Formats: sequence, C-alpha cells, structure tokens
Amino acid sequence: MQTNNPSSTEMEYATLREEVLKRIESRQQTISIALTLAGAFLGLGWNAGAVVILIYPLIAFLLAIGWAQNEVFIMQINTYIRDHLEGEQSGLGWQRFSKQGMSELRIFGWPLEILAIGGIFILTQIMAVGLGSFRFTNSLPEWLLMILAIAAIVGMLFLLNYMRRRAA
Repeated sequence: MQTNNPSSTEMEYATLREEVLKRIESRQQTISIALTLAGAFLGLGWNAGAVVILIYPLIAFLLAIGWAQNEVFIMQINTYIRDHLEGEQSGLGWQRFSKQGMSELRIFGWPLEILAIGGIFILTQIMAVGLGSFRFTNSLPEWLLMILAIAAIVGMLFLLNYMRRRAA
C-alpha cells in the first residue's frame, strides 16, 4: 500500500500546477494566433476576395479545438488536485477554494472564461462569413467554403456547449 507523505504530495502538486500554467500559456498563444489570423485573413481577403476570407472560420475552428483540448486537460488536472492531493492533512487548498468561487464567475450558466474565449472565436468567424458574403461572386469554391465556414460556426457552437457542460 502506497502512502502519500507531505513532500511527495507537495512535489506532485507543484508539478501539476506547473503543467496547468504551461497549458494556460498555450491557451493564450492560441487566442493570439486566432486574432492575428483573423486580422490577416479579413484584411487581406477584403482585397483578394471571398475565398481568402472564408478560409478563416475553418482555421479558427481547428484552433478552437486545440484551445478546448488544453481547457479539458486543465480541468482534469485541477479536479485531480482538488480530489486527490488537497485535504486536511496536506495543507493544500487552492483548488477547493477556487471551485467555490467559480459560481460567481458565470453569466447565464456560462463560465466567463469559456464565454469570453468562445466569443472571440464565434465573433471573428461570423465577421468572416459576413465579409465573405459581401465579396461573394457565386463561384463553386466560394459556395463550398461558405458551406464549410457555416459548418465551422455550428461546430464551434457545439464545442462551446460541450466545454460549458464540462465546466459545470
């Protein structure tokens, strides 16, 4: 039978918290990349045409999947810390304290973090479809990209709802 002495628990806690911080940094980089690409595709696409603009929602959806993966891992690590490492004996308690305050950080049942980041993805995707429709010339590639762009927005909505349920 394995026993957890305070030093091994504290080391595991520190290692897992470091992993969470790395994933948060990766998440921020994903958002920065998405916003940079949105500016580039929407700006350049306005002069180049709908095809360039309508590629962005697909790229944004793939970036959002990467963001969601990091979020799920962060949630799993935080749950593990809260349920397995924190307790009366360990003296550790941040995750338990943090979980109690999470209900205050919601709007209509949506965690602010998911609402904010998801809103960035959705808004930029909708902007791309709107701008792409102004530059639309009824070519087959444009129709295909428009359908895929709208599907990417629908997929993003499903992804955000999944993330909201995971965070509950």
